[in-house]
Amino acid sequence: MKSAWDRVRLRVTGWVGPAPEGGDELRTGTGRRYQIITVNGRTLECLVLPADAEVQGRVFHWKWGSRKS
Repeated sequence: MKSAWDRVRLRVTGWVGPAPEGGDELRTGTGRRYQIITVNGRTLECLVLPADAEVQGRVFHWKWGSRKS
């Protein structure tokens, strides 16, 4: 598992409603938080946020999907 402030890339299958932008936040069902840096198609470049980081931008709730080979 990545530590706070590590960079990660997440891939999405799509969005319901407006798409996120740099500065928005993703949250998983377990409470893990990611700050979106850039959006390139369906790939998000993000920073892992510590639990006590201040919220900035819109918050999007993330659901993990199955990994396709």
